[in-house]
Amino acid sequence: MKKTLITITALALLTLIPSLSNAGDADTCKGCHNGSVGPAVDALKTKFKTADALVAGAKSSQNPMMKAVQGDEAKLKAAAAEIVK
Repeated sequence: MKKTLITITALALLTLIPSLSNAGDADTCKGCHNGSVGPAVDALKTKFKTADALVAGAKSSQNPMMKAVQGDEAKLKAAAAEIVK
Protein backbone atom coordinates (compact mmCIF):
# COMPACT_ATOMS: atom_id res chain seq x y z
CA MET A 1 0.00 0.00 0.00
CA LYS A 2 2.83 2.38 0.88
CA LYS A 3 4.56 1.72 -2.43
CA THR A 4 1.36 2.44 -4.37
CA LEU A 5 0.77 5.69 -2.50
CA ILE A 6 4.32 6.86 -3.14
CA THR A 7 4.04 5.96 -6.83
CA ILE A 8 0.75 7.80 -7.25
CA THR A 9 2.13 10.86 -5.45
CA ALA A 10 5.26 10.86 -7.61
CA LEU A 11 3.22 10.58 -10.80
CA ALA A 12 0.94 13.41 -9.69
CA LEU A 13 3.93 15.66 -8.99
CA LEU A 14 5.55 14.82 -12.32
CA THR A 15 2.30 15.68 -14.06
CA LEU A 16 1.89 19.03 -12.29
CA ILE A 17 5.45 20.36 -12.40
CA PRO A 18 5.54 21.26 -16.14
CA SER A 19 2.35 23.30 -15.83
CA LEU A 20 3.86 25.34 -13.00
CA SER A 21 6.80 26.43 -15.11
CA ASN A 22 4.72 27.76 -17.99
CA ALA A 23 6.08 30.90 -19.62
CA GLY A 24 3.84 33.73 -20.65
CA ASP A 25 1.57 32.94 -23.57
CA ALA A 26 3.16 35.62 -25.71
CA ASP A 27 6.59 34.09 -25.09
CA THR A 28 5.56 31.05 -27.10
CA CYS A 29 4.74 33.35 -30.02
CA LYS A 30 8.06 35.18 -29.86
CA GLY A 31 9.90 32.08 -31.04
CA CYS A 32 8.55 32.55 -34.57
CA HIS A 33 7.42 36.18 -34.46
CA ASN A 34 10.93 37.58 -34.31
CA GLY A 35 11.00 39.34 -37.67
CA SER A 36 12.78 36.58 -39.59
CA VAL A 37 10.30 33.69 -39.46
CA GLY A 38 7.11 35.66 -38.89
CA PRO A 39 6.26 39.33 -38.38
CA ALA A 40 7.93 40.81 -35.31
CA VAL A 41 5.82 41.38 -32.19
CA ASP A 42 6.19 45.16 -32.66
CA ALA A 43 4.80 44.84 -36.19
CA LEU A 44 1.83 42.88 -34.82
CA LYS A 45 1.19 45.65 -32.29
CA THR A 46 1.01 48.30 -35.01
CA LYS A 47 -1.07 46.16 -37.39
CA PHE A 48 -3.62 44.97 -34.82
CA LYS A 49 -4.87 47.59 -32.37
CA THR A 50 -6.95 45.25 -30.17
CA ALA A 51 -6.53 41.75 -28.83
CA ASP A 52 -9.70 40.63 -30.62
CA ALA A 53 -8.34 41.88 -33.95
CA LEU A 54 -5.08 40.03 -33.34
CA VAL A 55 -6.93 36.79 -32.54
CA ALA A 56 -9.05 37.18 -35.68
CA GLY A 57 -5.90 37.79 -37.73
CA ALA A 58 -4.21 34.72 -36.29
CA LYS A 59 -7.24 32.55 -36.95
CA SER A 60 -7.57 33.75 -40.54
CA SER A 61 -3.88 33.29 -41.35
CA GLN A 62 -3.21 30.88 -44.20
CA ASN A 63 0.36 30.22 -43.06
CA PRO A 64 0.75 26.49 -42.35
CA MET A 65 2.93 27.26 -39.31
CA MET A 66 -0.09 28.88 -37.62
CA LYS A 67 -2.25 25.74 -37.90
CA ALA A 68 -0.92 24.38 -34.60
CA VAL A 69 -2.15 27.37 -32.57
CA GLN A 70 -5.29 28.31 -34.47
CA GLY A 71 -7.36 25.67 -32.68
CA ASP A 72 -6.54 26.94 -29.17
CA GLU A 73 -8.57 30.13 -28.91
CA ALA A 74 -7.94 30.55 -25.18
CA LYS A 75 -4.18 30.56 -25.74
CA LEU A 76 -4.53 32.95 -28.66
CA LYS A 77 -6.59 35.35 -26.55
CA ALA A 78 -4.11 35.24 -23.67
CA ALA A 79 -1.14 35.82 -25.97
CA ALA A 80 -2.94 38.63 -27.80
CA ALA A 81 -3.76 40.32 -24.50
CA GLU A 82 -0.06 40.20 -23.53
CA ILE A 83 1.10 41.46 -26.91
CA VAL A 84 -1.33 44.36 -27.28
CA LYS A 85 -1.13 45.68 -23.70
